[in-house]
Amino acid sequence: MKRIMVALTLTILLMSFVYAGSNVKVNDAEFSLPPKYQGGELDNNSYRLNNTFSIRCIDENVASAIGLWASEKEFEEDLDISNHPVRHFYQHNPYVNDYHSHAYFASGKSVYEIAWTGKEINRDIENLIKNTSPSEISEDAFYNALDKSIDIYKEQKINQLNQDEEYNYQESKYQSKLHEQQTSDNSRFNQILLTYYNKHL
Repeated sequence: MKRIMVALTLTILLMSFVYAGSNVKVNDAEFSLPPKYQGGELDNNSYRLNNTFSIRCIDENVASAIGLWASEKEFEEDLDISNHPVRHFYQHNPYVNDYHSHAYFASGKSVYEIAWTGKEINRDIENLIKNTSPSEISEDAFYNALDKSIDIYKEQKINQLNQDEEYNYQESKYQSKLHEQQTSDNSRFNQILLTYYNKHL
């Protein structure tokens, strides 16, 4: 009986990640992969091949998906590919000494991201986008949503940095006090947090 349960558990785990062939479905979009992008791992909302290529639906959190790359981009362009509004970024990746691209596009009512090595939307990437269902999101609404998401990401990062700076300032104040040496680390940390949050209530 135990062996049967173990076998069932392993089967369920293996089913959660499928090694994909030439056709994959990410969320509601169907993609026909060229040979060089086949053989990756597929779940409901993403497909990934090592660190060189990926497709994912980013409806759940557009801000975190696009914000980092929008901030670090070396190049940006907006274009239309067969009734799909597309925003393309690329930046140099020093870890692989090559360029890395991200294309964000609308298909149906969802937003998708394709990431790949290179700095051009080549024929393979263009066909992947072109062969999905046309966008049901207007061009203006799509780009406005991306711009707003980038603004949200930047605001979140600025708030985080401000909090870190506030924490460092309060930490330096407590370190300068004579009684700090008799105060445990946890107690000092709680004092700093209390001071910070009282100032921001």
